Amino acid sequence: MWILKYLLLYLLSIINYGNSFNVDVKKPIVHRMQPDTMFGYSIDFMRNKDEYNLIVGAPRAQSAGNRGIAKGGAVYSCQTGTSRCQEILFDRNGNERRLNGSKSLPIEDKSHQMFGSTIVASGGNVLACAPHYKYFFSKFEVIEPVGTCYYAQNNFEKITEFAPCRQEPARHGHHRFGYGMCGFSASIADEGNERLFINGPGVWYWQGAVFSQNVKNITDRPNTSDGPAPHDHWQRGYSSAVGDFDGDKKDDVVVGVPRGKDLHGFVSIYNRKLHSIANLTDKNSQQGQYFGGSVGVADLNNDGLDDIIVGSPFYTDYKTVKDIKTQERKPQYDVGKVTVFLQTSVGTFDEGTSIIGTSQWGRFGYSVASTGDINGDGYNDFIVGAPYDGVDGKGAVYIYHGSKNGVVKKYAQKIEGGQIRSDLKTFGFSLATGKDVDKNAYPDIAIGAMQSGHAVILRSKPVIKVEGQVSPAKKTINLDNKNCMSEFGKISCEKVKYCVKYDGKLPAEHRNIDLKVRVQLDSKKPLSPRPFFSRRDIDRKKNVQISSESKNRNQPDVIEQVVPLHKGREHCDTFEVFIPDTIRDKITPINILVNYTYVEKRSLSNELDAALDTTTGAAFETELMIDKNCGDDNTCTPDLQLYATTNKDKFILGSEDQNLIVNVSVKNRGEDSYLSQFFIDIPKGFEYGGVENYASTAPVSCSEFVDDELEKEEEESNKKSKK
Repeated sequence: MWILKYLLLYLLSIINYGNSFNVDVKKPIVHRMQPDTMFGYSIDFMRNKDEYNLIVGAPRAQSAGNRGIAKGGAVYSCQTGTSRCQEILFDRNGNERRLNGSKSLPIEDKSHQMFGSTIVASGGNVLACAPHYKYFFSKFEVIEPVGTCYYAQNNFEKITEFAPCRQEPARHGHHRFGYGMCGFSASIADEGNERLFINGPGVWYWQGAVFSQNVKNITDRPNTSDGPAPHDHWQRGYSSAVGDFDGDKKDDVVVGVPRGKDLHGFVSIYNRKLHSIANLTDKNSQQGQYFGGSVGVADLNNDGLDDIIVGSPFYTDYKTVKDIKTQERKPQYDVGKVTVFLQTSVGTFDEGTSIIGTSQWGRFGYSVASTGDINGDGYNDFIVGAPYDGVDGKGAVYIYHGSKNGVVKKYAQKIEGGQIRSDLKTFGFSLATGKDVDKNAYPDIAIGAMQSGHAVILRSKPVIKVEGQVSPAKKTINLDNKNCMSEFGKISCEKVKYCVKYDGKLPAEHRNIDLKVRVQLDSKKPLSPRPFFSRRDIDRKKNVQISSESKNRNQPDVIEQVVPLHKGREHCDTFEVFIPDTIRDKITPINILVNYTYVEKRSLSNELDAALDTTTGAAFETELMIDKNCGDDNTCTPDLQLYATTNKDKFILGSEDQNLIVNVSVKNRGEDSYLSQFFIDIPKGFEYGGVENYASTAPVSCSEFVDDELEKEEEESNKKSKK
């Protein structure tokens, strides 16, 4: 077991941990309401002067501002430093009434309108929509779910209603926008907050439409046109996001069409006047995957061009999983998928990079959102929601990093709802774009869990980026040169030096940090370690100790040291290493591994500690070669010659003397030979008696059966020596 333990320790020191990076899960800010309100159905951060508030939709809540309206929904403004929330009253008017003859009848129905199912914020402005809002047409005889939105400007000082699906008059006996559900998705253009993109996936027999609404001019409201009958039920506008896709430095819009093209789905990109820029499809599309069910925008490779992230939450994986018994492929339903399209030039995109979910029914990609540069590496990142992933299907979110080549396909961090609270359900149903709510220079995120009525803010820790190196004083060590004194007498030794320093955007209170440094000798040979640290040298140093697993000399020698660091200042230390000349393996280089961990500061406050950047691996290493006297190329080329004689010319079965002695002489007329082995096959009927060493001073060991572990080790050494 100790062998496995050391192998595991080595592996853990060099792999990139994906499950624990810099988004903190220990100190969440949790907002909660009754589950039947669907609190957390939609969320976004709104800027309030120099602070941020989290705007949360609860589309089945009973609003305090609308009398006579049954569970029409509500929108709340929640603090990002505490769990306090306050309802924002967008509408206090109740149902509007008009005269029908002599009777005053309601012309609209706001009960169960799902107000708050769409929340979008930009700066200090918020767009909140009620896609199930109903309006009466044709002399109060027809009621239709046209949907409506309210736009609050300047921190709710001015609130304006926009209902583009309600404006179109009835034609040919029917209202073509009547089931439009305008506000099912929406976006705000960031340049001056003067334009809204309000989408109605039910317009024109569910073909769907996008409306580009000028906030300052209500008549400036172009919309996408209807198509032929085969385009019915395409649901254009099911999702939307904004970015610059035509190079004019103004926001355009990308919308999902998840049922288009025979249910394969696609996304459409339009400029602010809704002139088409491009359509994007999935090169590995699948019917019913709902490609375009969610969309997000971020410049992932920092080339100045906005890239597009597309979710396909109902994607089924038919290839990855095999049945254990039959080895046949088993479909994994609704694992979900996300496809990232890089904008290679203005309005032009690559064919897309896909990331497939791993949990059946998890619906990975149900929601996507840009987080900004969450780890401080200069590239924007994004988050993916999988609301039925995780333990017991309670939901999870995945954080992906950008890079110069686009998205890093291995997630940087997976966060399950159960890590936050045991009662969270559909964690990841909604996401907020990243904003720095705690002012530590790293954007924070928010996740909605509407089934349990939660909205959770998770803050990002400052990131510590460590650089280090380790090197021996000389590249090789001569074991004949015994220039040190150990507890065992004179011995060969070498000085090993390591240095570490760190960088990163840290608040002033975090600039002095502690690292726990661990130096391991012969880390790649846990079976038979060769060098060890000088105990006298270690005793003279501060904050250095021999690791508990190094008490047995049959295990690799490991020391641990707590190192105080200040940003930008390098810390170095040197240790004396002993290597006995009795070691058998002089071929394999001695690997010296240094790994490190961050020593967290204990704090009772809500303030976050820093996190170690593990994207490059929290370890560095070097090798110390053993001088083998094998020429300038350091490759041994021996010339072994073997001579064998016996003590008898003939062996007679049944004679009194039944001993057969084989005298073996081995000479080397070339360069040094290491780990050389002599094999002899014993005939049947003979028993092995032993060995006597007459001439050589080198240790000789013989056994009838070679230990399996030793045999494997020696085989590896033989390969390296090219014998």
